[in-house]
Amino acid sequence: MKKLILLSTALVFGIMAHAQLIPGFSIGPKVGASFSKFTTDENQITEEMKSTFHFGAFARFGKKVYFQPELVLMSRNGILKHDDFPGSTTTLKVKSIDLPLLLGVKVLDLKLLNVRAMAGPVASMVINKTITTENWENAIQKDDIRNALWGLQFGAGVDLLVFTVDLRYELGLNNISELENFDLKNNMFTVSLGWKIL
Repeated sequence: MKKLILLSTALVFGIMAHAQLIPGFSIGPKVGASFSKFTTDENQITEEMKSTFHFGAFARFGKKVYFQPELVLMSRNGILKHDDFPGSTTTLKVKSIDLPLLLGVKVLDLKLLNVRAMAGPVASMVINKTITTENWENAIQKDDIRNALWGLQFGAGVDLLVFTVDLRYELGLNNISELENFDLKNNMFTVSLGWKIL
């Protein structure tokens, strides 16, 4: 246990010392809200958006143009309703570890405040799936959801002193359903608050 504490302390100090050599380097935690919707290609199915929370950490490298990788624990929730069967609903909750890799640019760079634009791919590894169904036979099951999701994020952000706020839209790129003739994708808005500890 002592060795683990010493190793962790040395690693943190090593990162802090190395960070001074990288222009525009910052790192910190982030939390936020997500508003997601699962969409299908079935005309008789109506989709509803659900909100949830996310948290994780980010790093940023660069000044005017920057690279920002993140590690985020994300939850994508949504409701599907079958119009042909009144009262039929399927609620999907998909938790994942997300790795966005964003390239951004500062469009306004002042001393205490800057405004940014960013875009990039995001890979999501699913760690938990929960599906609740009411009055719907042959509805999608959790085993029908793929374990890897791919998306594209783009949006804007503002930095004020040590705080950073991002507003993004994520476009789902792959069909996350393994069922034949049932296309299911996830699209999502996120708003997050980060704190640059370095």
